[in-house]
Amino acid sequence: MLLTANLQPGQSAHVYPVPRTAAANNPLELPLASQIPDIAEVRLQEVRRGEDVPVGAEPKRSDWLRLLLREGLVDLKYITSKQILEVSYEQRIRRYRVQEPENIEMKLSSLSLDSTPQIWSVNWDTVVTIVPESASDKVFEENEQEVAYGSVGGLDKQISQIRDLLEIPLTRPELFRHFGLKPPRGILLHGPPGTGKTHLARAIAASTQSSVLVVNGPELSSAFHGETESKLRDVFKEAHAKSPCIVVLDEVDALVPRREDGAGGEVEKRVVATLLTLLDGMDSGEESRVVVIGTTNRPNAIDPALRRPGRFDREIEIGVPDVEARYLILQVLLTKTPHSVSDAQLRAIASRAHGYVGADLGAMVREAGTIAIKRWLAGGSKGTLTLSPEDLETSMPLIRPSAMRSVFVEAPPVTYSQIGGQAPVIQKLREAVEWPLLHPESFQRLGVRPPKGVLLYGPPGCSKTVLARACAHESGINFIAVKGPEVLNKFVGESERTVREIFRKARAASPAIIFFDEIDALATSRSSDSDAGSSHEGVLTSLLNEMDGVQELVGVTILAATNRPYAIDSALMRPGRLDRLLYVGPPDQSGREEILKIRMRSMSISSDVDVGEIAQMTAGCSGAEITALCQEAALLTMREDMEAQAVPHAAFVKASLEIKRQITADVLLKFERWRASL
Repeated sequence: MLLTANLQPGQSAHVYPVPRTAAANNPLELPLASQIPDIAEVRLQEVRRGEDVPVGAEPKRSDWLRLLLREGLVDLKYITSKQILEVSYEQRIRRYRVQEPENIEMKLSSLSLDSTPQIWSVNWDTVVTIVPESASDKVFEENEQEVAYGSVGGLDKQISQIRDLLEIPLTRPELFRHFGLKPPRGILLHGPPGTGKTHLARAIAASTQSSVLVVNGPELSSAFHGETESKLRDVFKEAHAKSPCIVVLDEVDALVPRREDGAGGEVEKRVVATLLTLLDGMDSGEESRVVVIGTTNRPNAIDPALRRPGRFDREIEIGVPDVEARYLILQVLLTKTPHSVSDAQLRAIASRAHGYVGADLGAMVREAGTIAIKRWLAGGSKGTLTLSPEDLETSMPLIRPSAMRSVFVEAPPVTYSQIGGQAPVIQKLREAVEWPLLHPESFQRLGVRPPKGVLLYGPPGCSKTVLARACAHESGINFIAVKGPEVLNKFVGESERTVREIFRKARAASPAIIFFDEIDALATSRSSDSDAGSSHEGVLTSLLNEMDGVQELVGVTILAATNRPYAIDSALMRPGRLDRLLYVGPPDQSGREEILKIRMRSMSISSDVDVGEIAQMTAGCSGAEITALCQEAALLTMREDMEAQAVPHAAFVKASLEIKRQITADVLLKFERWRASL
């Protein structure tokens, strides 16, 4: 029964009673033992045949196998069509499926208008026939493969490559021998954590009805001399005994690190040599149907000797899924979950799950399930317990993308409506960042490439950083905030490595925004003769290469802010890098009034407060200085009367007299001259 149900010993199974309505419509009744007919001939076909000898090449071997199969059938006593029989023959476990009877009388007896299965009785007079593979069996096996791969979503391209590489060597190795070729022996799956590498390897094993041995690299490591190599040899020995078998080496980089780096000792070198020998030894036996799948998120940390044909024949990247792949993954995850999420709603959720891998989406669905259960219990356990779109929407902010957890900065809930006096800049930011995401078909139709980067420059306190945060929050994409001085490191090469790592994370979680605050600290002009400028040249070169180098920057927008644009290297501000230069200057009269109104929303102010007059008194002030004025006016009111109910107009007038304006005419003229020099 375990074999027929495709279960393994130790697996859990649930048995559910047939609902009353279903039982009434489709009654299922098993016949009495006295009514079960004897079957004269049982036709068996090996589920996965590795050799053709038992079908008829050597009569003695074939007779022994048929006798063994008949003994197993007699022990079962009763059989049905498509039932699986397992026997041990010639030190191999063989599986056979019961085929439909050839006898026309038996075929007619198996026909029924209801769903009652046909059962036959087997005795010692029953003839056992081993039949070759037929076209109908191929169709049945193909359906089984589709079910196995159906548990994997969003990896259709990779599945197609793997099926071409592995299924024929595992199921029909004689085809390779016919041409005198060696079948592929290994595949390296690499990609970020949580993208489904190990899950895909298990689906491959299920689709080919092969055994699977999952080995975690760190688990094999041992402090005792020779024990790690012995464990590795035992794994391959067990794989050959369970042939056909797939060996999954999870985190293979921990098991076989690069020998030339010098990071590992003699133990690591012996383990690498042992694995190389075992992989090469897989070709020694013609009937060795063992394939090795290695998984890692650091392919460059693996010893190069493994990454050649004959060992890991092919390297397949399992990257971060795109919108369509995320939609397919969510479909698979919700297959067995009662939900009320429509197809359009699921696509909308997938489009906002930027940077989420399969594991993140699985965690999001689990969290949504928990929210649904709490909601159902809070409602008195009334109604149907289903997952709603709101549950998924609520769970999404609770799950951070795996690719961004080390550098992810949650965009503060700042909206454009909270920023006053910068309407033209806000509109240009929308065009540069939001339009490519919301209207990609328009850019493609008109042949326009979206801007790579935007530089916000202007005097201090004019909302440059707040604009970047609002842009990230409004667009809903991943936000990485980088402060220029924090990247710099006293060790040689560390600053450049940090820059490369930031861009690698952003690519993995695209679409994303990288915000460089105070970028002048990183991208100092190379024309400067100062020691600081020369020491930053390596960082600047790395920044230029990442923004517009050999590897194209797709789905990543650069936002940079500075109040010293004249100190930035000119190469950074050419088209293809920082395409848009947006001047964020001090607000005008209407802008100052808008800032005051936004700030006063959270204050208790007297009815005599004249916003227009206060705006005139703050001419030339930045947004930060106007906000500080409101703060100072409230403090002055508290000093005079701690029980005051509101801030009067006089407090604002008095506070305006104490403001020290940092934006002078010379500062503004300096920005104008720099802009004119471009």
